[in-house]
Amino acid sequence: MNDMGDVAYNLAVSEVLLRSVGNERASNTLRIAYCNPSSVILGIQHIPQKVINIQEIRTLKFNIGRRPTSGPILFFTDKQMAVQFFLKDNRPTSDSMKRKVIDIMINALKELNINASYEEPYSLYVNKRMLAYVDVFRINHALGLTFYFNVDNDEEYRKRILTINSLPYATPSYFTSLKYELGQEYSPSTFVETIKSVMKRELGVSFTNQRLTDYEAMLLKSHIEKHTMSEWIYEYRNKNINASSDVKAVTIDTKTGFITVLASTDRGLIMNIHISGDFYIYPPEALEALEAGLKFAPADESYIEEYVKRYIKVGKVELYGIDEEEIVEAIRRATIP
Repeated sequence: MNDMGDVAYNLAVSEVLLRSVGNERASNTLRIAYCNPSSVILGIQHIPQKVINIQEIRTLKFNIGRRPTSGPILFFTDKQMAVQFFLKDNRPTSDSMKRKVIDIMINALKELNINASYEEPYSLYVNKRMLAYVDVFRINHALGLTFYFNVDNDEEYRKRILTINSLPYATPSYFTSLKYELGQEYSPSTFVETIKSVMKRELGVSFTNQRLTDYEAMLLKSHIEKHTMSEWIYEYRNKNINASSDVKAVTIDTKTGFITVLASTDRGLIMNIHISGDFYIYPPEALEALEAGLKFAPADESYIEEYVKRYIKVGKVELYGIDEEEIVEAIRRATIP
């Protein structure tokens, strides 16, 4: 899939494709993405006023986005391209799938005569200069990797936009680019075809060009809402859900006890959710992972039911003192008016 859009669209599509793969609504996906207009992407932890020059952002007519992962400030401009992988990962607690994809990218670069190496937690380097940032995002049994490649020198943008708090990412000498490494031999189509060729060889996959399905288009609408909300971009905080004034609390009786769901929603999205009660779920971390997967998901009855049931089935989650229908019903009542 080759795609171009603004930063809200790109971040929303990334989450939609990851959820779609995780819900087994889509096969493993390779996406090549470009951003227009140019943008800065904050990590989940950043306070915009402390790390970027808002006035310069406006002067340059850049947009601002916020991704749901941590890490440095990213530039997604006319001088970057994103190579994205969305994969089913049946071993989410292992990094084996992540490492396999990174090795594929390194091998593809080697075929283009670029000797790159990966350094934890998130960078591809060539001669100690960053060529690409690797953003890793998981939703339960789905893995998303986005390689934000520097195609050209973006020194001017970094000097003008980043503050001293953003070092070393404001230091031009810290970076390299595909055009610098390949010179006149750089070709976007050759670059992409080389990646696909290595994937075919090492993973035994084939490629078909596809647009978003109706299911993905439904998810996309709500996720674009999230990524255009000023509360998400400028004011995001990891607040305690119990401290929020707009939380809805629902308790329902189960066959053997009760389940309580605390949730808040905004513009059709589940913003926060906490599930408790006198039941037991194995493995113990499965409940927290279920909550994480529902955060920023659509407050839609059919989506909630399908997501919860598939999560329990695919994750081989064992329920004691409660069944999946009771979990779905409690979440539905707490999130849907």
